[in-house]
Amino acid sequence: MMIFKYALPVIGAAFLAGCTSSKNLPKESFLSERQQSAALAKARPPQQYGFSVYPIKGGIAYSGHCRLHPNHLTTAKLEQDNIPVIKIRGLAKRSKMSALLDFTSPTSWLEFSTSEEFNALFFGLDDKMFPYRGGYNTGNVNAYAGVVTQLRIDNLFMENVPFYIRMAQGSLGPLARGIHDPHIDAVLGYDNLRNFEYVQIDLRNNVVKFSSTIPYVPHEDLLADVAQIIPIRNYGLAIEGEVDSHSEPIMLDFAGDYSFARGDVKVRSTYQVKAGHLSFRSVPTLVLPIHNAPARIGRKLMEPYIVTICNTEGLVYFERYPEE
Repeated sequence: MMIFKYALPVIGAAFLAGCTSSKNLPKESFLSERQQSAALAKARPPQQYGFSVYPIKGGIAYSGHCRLHPNHLTTAKLEQDNIPVIKIRGLAKRSKMSALLDFTSPTSWLEFSTSEEFNALFFGLDDKMFPYRGGYNTGNVNAYAGVVTQLRIDNLFMENVPFYIRMAQGSLGPLARGIHDPHIDAVLGYDNLRNFEYVQIDLRNNVVKFSSTIPYVPHEDLLADVAQIIPIRNYGLAIEGEVDSHSEPIMLDFAGDYSFARGDVKVRSTYQVKAGHLSFRSVPTLVLPIHNAPARIGRKLMEPYIVTICNTEGLVYFERYPEE
């Protein structure tokens, strides 16, 4: 399968934002160098949690993924209508956080106070840390790799879940995608979401379904389309698609409150967009800040469908809702 390569876009706070609210905005405070050093002092080797370490230019990096308990299924309610934010719990019943499901983010993120509440541990090896080196806009705040040993989505368990911990309290800054209501404590990116057998987004009923290992069987009578997942280095979930009859991968952005976004041209409307074989005409269009960034479909185009991302199969199913 061909792997497409693009420059990683810098995502600003207002860029392709979700539904925003100005009420009860949290006050952000940045950790001092002394506070950061103290937090990083008890770092643990990634190998202790099943991750590999390898050298890169300028330092070291890690690879690996979380562990899911087999044969687990669960359904999570969205905290707000049409916004993919769910509650995730930790080992202690009182530990809970609001996590944004951002399939376009190649990495997952934690706010510092939340990382402390969930007893997150930073990665370190021979006094070397694992700083975030990607191109996403962290708001000029350092972020370091770490792990939460156990998380629960209802009764579905995730173990040794990797995150980048942003060294600021009260906010995730631009990584929260402009969503303030509900307040975002964490972002579950595609690095973790792709480990599920499938994740199903049902915006009309405000639920997300997760399966650890049990495959998904679509409803044949409701199936509108099946699209192949296209890997793009340094990006999240993308599928086969077309923009104005030009074949190219298109990202699925459930966190974005818009219809379509592209960076190659500045237009108010795109004549035709295809997600898989689903065709949309005269689509309202936002402009991406990077001209060669992959085009994105926002949740306004996906709302008419139940969308099931089957990672093991490498397929995305689009199903119509049953008639009332």
